[in-house]
Amino acid sequence: MDSRSIYRRTFAVTVFLVLVFSALSVRVVYVQVVNHERLSSIAKKERLKREYLPAKRGLIFDRHGEPLVQNRHVRDVVADRYHLVDIHVCRKAVAVAEGISVKQVARRFDEYEIRQRFIAIADGLLDEFLGNEGVRVRNIVADGAERDHVVVCRNLDFKQAENMRREFLERGVGGFSFEDSMKRHYPNPGRLAQVLGYTDAENVGREGIEAALDQQLAGVAGYRTVERTRRSSEILPGIDSQSPPVDGANVELTINMGLQEIVEAALQRAVNEFSPEKIMAVFMDPASGEVLAMASRPDFDQETRRGTRKIHPVADRYEPGSTFKVVALAAAFDQNLITLDSVFFCHNGRYRAPGLFLSDHRSFSYLSSREILSQSSNIGTYFIAKKLENKSGVGTFNGYIKDFGFGERTGIELTAEASGMVTGPQDRGWSTTSLSRIAMGYEVDVTALQMASALSAIANGGNLMKPQIIQKVYSPAGELIYQLQPKKIRRVISEEAAGMMTNALTAVVAEGGTGKNAMVEGFVVAGKTGTARKPRHQRNKGYFHGRYVVSFMGFLPAENPRLAGIIVVDDPKSPSKYGGTVAAPIFAEIASAAMPCMGIKSTELPRRVIKNVRRKIKVPATSF
Repeated sequence: MDSRSIYRRTFAVTVFLVLVFSALSVRVVYVQVVNHERLSSIAKKERLKREYLPAKRGLIFDRHGEPLVQNRHVRDVVADRYHLVDIHVCRKAVAVAEGISVKQVARRFDEYEIRQRFIAIADGLLDEFLGNEGVRVRNIVADGAERDHVVVCRNLDFKQAENMRREFLERGVGGFSFEDSMKRHYPNPGRLAQVLGYTDAENVGREGIEAALDQQLAGVAGYRTVERTRRSSEILPGIDSQSPPVDGANVELTINMGLQEIVEAALQRAVNEFSPEKIMAVFMDPASGEVLAMASRPDFDQETRRGTRKIHPVADRYEPGSTFKVVALAAAFDQNLITLDSVFFCHNGRYRAPGLFLSDHRSFSYLSSREILSQSSNIGTYFIAKKLENKSGVGTFNGYIKDFGFGERTGIELTAEASGMVTGPQDRGWSTTSLSRIAMGYEVDVTALQMASALSAIANGGNLMKPQIIQKVYSPAGELIYQLQPKKIRRVISEEAAGMMTNALTAVVAEGGTGKNAMVEGFVVAGKTGTARKPRHQRNKGYFHGRYVVSFMGFLPAENPRLAGIIVVDDPKSPSKYGGTVAAPIFAEIASAAMPCMGIKSTELPRRVIKNVRRKIKVPATSF
C-alpha cells in the first residue's frame, strides 16, 4: 500500500473521529449547560423521597375529663415495588436461603427463577409473621398499578415490627421498610361505642364522633424529604424541606360516663331478660339540650368492627305509639281549648264513625284530660286532636308536630341522623283515619332523640332546645376553640301549657297510671308510656301479629327537671308487652341510680309536691 493511500485513510479516520467527538462534545454541552436544570431536577426526583410524618389524632373526653380514646404508636410494613424486582436484591435473599454466594446464585439460576425464589422467600416470611393478613409480594409484583410503595400491613405493635425487621435483615430480604404510625385504641370496649364511632386502617374517622369531627380530630400530617441511594438507603435527611405535623384538636363531650355506665348496664340486663330485636336509650338535660347518655343494643366492637355500627337513637325510625299523645294534649293546652279537668266521653272503649273505628285497652266512659293521658286512651286523645283541628283550623295539629321537631333532623353532631316522617293534611298519604292514627302515634316516624327532645321542651317550660353532644373543642396546647352554648330553636308551647302537661304526666307515673312502674323512691316522676304494633319491613304490608315496640319517656324531679330520657324496646319477648311493664321499670332502674350519680337530692314530701304542681292551673271542669 502506497503512502498516499495510507494518508487518505488516516485522514478519513481522523475526520470521522473529530466529527464523533465533536458530536459528543455538543451533546455534553447540551446536557451540562443547556438542559442542566431539567435533567438535574429529574435526577433529584429519583433520589429524593417525601416521607409523611403522622399527626397525633386528638383525644375525646367525657364532660368530667375522663379519656374515652387513646393513641398507640405502631408501625406499618411498606414494600418498595421497585426493589422487590431488583435482581441484586433478589440474589442476596436467595443466596442466604441457599447458603451460597451471590455469584454462585447468578451462575446457577436465571433471573426469572431468582425472582420467583425471592417472592417465595418473602411471602413465606410475611405468612410467618402476619398469617393471612396483609398484602403478599406476588400480588404486589403482579399489580399493574404504578405504585412505588405499597402498604403490606398496618398497625403492628413495636415489638412485633422489630422482630419482623430483624428477621428480614438476617435472611437478606430487602425491599421492605417499617414506618412509624398511630392507631386509635378504645380502652373501654362496649361503652359509648356507637356514639364514639371508630377509625379505619388509615386513621380516618368512620361513624359517630370520630367521623363527625374528623377534620378537627385528625390534625395535619407533616413531612420530611430524604435522599436515598439506588438501593433505598438514606443518605441525608432534610436535604430539601420538612414540615412538622400539627396534632388534632381535643374534644370534650356532654356525656356523663357515670350515667352512661348505668344506662349501658340496665340495657344489657334488659337484653338478657327480654331478648329484644334492639333496645335504645337517650338521656338529656332538658334545660340545655345536652345529651348526658346515649346507648343501644345490639352493640358494636370498635376493635374487631363486629356488630351494629349505626347509632340507633338517632338513625332508627319507629312509630312511637302512645308516647306521641303528649303532642295532641300539649297543643290543646297551648290553644286554651281544654284544661286538666275537661271531660270527654270515651264511648266505653269502642268508637265508630264513618270510615273510622277506634278502641281502648280498657272500657272508659268519661275521662278528664289528665286521665286521658294517665290511662292512655286512644279515643280521648283523638277527640282532643279533633277539637284542636275544628277550633284552631285544619293543619294546626300538624304544625305543632313540626314545631316539636318531628320530621326534621335535630342537627346533633353525629352521623347518619334520620329526619323521621310526618304526614300532613296536604300530603297524598292523608286519609280519613290519619288524624286519629297520628294522634295515637301511628302514621308518623320518629327517632328516640326526637322524642327525648320533645319531652325536654315540656320539661323546661315550653322551649325546644337543640340537642348537643359536643361541650368543648380545644387545641393540643389547651386553647379553647369551641364552647357549647345552649341553643333555643323555638318556643313550642306556653309555660302554662307546659305546667299542665307536667301535671298530667305525673299522673301517668302514679298509682292507677299506666307508668306506675317508673316511680322512683323520693322523687316525683313525670312520664308517658308507649306501646305500638311493630310494622312489617314494607309499611304497606301491615303489622306483625303479637310483636310490639314499647317505650317509656319521662323526666325528674318533676318540680325542677334535671334529667329527661326515653327507653325504646323493639319486640321484647315478654308475656306482658307494654311500655308500662317492660320499658318503665328500666327507666326507673336508671333514674334511681342516676339521681345520686348526678348529685340530685331526693324530694322530701313527694305527695305535697304533686299537689302543688296540680294547683298551678285551676279551672272548672268542662265536658265534651
